[in-house]
Amino acid sequence: MHSGHGRHVEAAAANPTNVWADYVNQLVHQSTMDALHTVADELTKLMAGVNEDFNKNIDVCDAKIKAAIATCERASAEMRSNVPAMIDEAVAKHVAQAMASIRQPVDGAPGPAGPPGKLGTVNDHVEGQVYYDRDLVVGNDGALYQADRDTAAGPPQTDWRCITRAGRDGKDAVNFRVEGTYDPEAQYRRLSIVMLNGSSFVARHDDPGPCPGDGWQLFTSVGKRGQQGPKGERGPAGPLAIAPRIASTEIDASYNLIILYTDSSCDTIPLRPAFEQFQMEIGG
Repeated sequence: MHSGHGRHVEAAAANPTNVWADYVNQLVHQSTMDALHTVADELTKLMAGVNEDFNKNIDVCDAKIKAAIATCERASAEMRSNVPAMIDEAVAKHVAQAMASIRQPVDGAPGPAGPPGKLGTVNDHVEGQVYYDRDLVVGNDGALYQADRDTAAGPPQTDWRCITRAGRDGKDAVNFRVEGTYDPEAQYRRLSIVMLNGSSFVARHDDPGPCPGDGWQLFTSVGKRGQQGPKGERGPAGPLAIAPRIASTEIDASYNLIILYTDSSCDTIPLRPAFEQFQMEIGG
């Protein structure tokens, strides 16, 4: 039994052309494979470089795109902020033009005089009486009512409109009382006004106590003395004075010195105290 290798050897020996063809084919195949591997390696390196350049370009483009987007956003924001002012300016201009084209109103001719007005008479309401639209009555509660329709009902029913309600009775008002110069012995009440040393005080409550004090409020303070006014002009000379002369002197029984003048006037000077003092000093 022959082996397979033996058969191939025999076949090659029998056909040498096939052997060379196979050998050439193997060489071509091996060269082709080597070339393909080399090309594949070069393609891999090329693709890696392309990918690296592509990624770099993508990064650059991404940065540029982001910068462009930021610029667009700023421009958009600025535009949005300017839009209201532009709109306001445009609207104001349009309104001004429209107002300029509108004719200004002018007063027309006076109309005819109307009929004289009439104020209805106000009466006290009478129970059971029929009243007519716009009649005025004073109800039992003191309020003023006007009829909205013809009615026999009394106010304040739905047929009546209240015009004014009755007021409440007032109370005695508390007012200031001027009491003159302050008297420590006097009794004062709330709002009493007194004068003291040129100032005025008002009592805060009844029995305010000594003035000034906690029971008193300064009302008006005494003013400062004003500045001296300018010197006035000198007046005209008066008539010549005639001074009386002493006509006589005498001392009466009461030790009074009586001086008589030529114009019949006299002066009395008491001398008794002087004589008594003199006697005391000399020990008489």
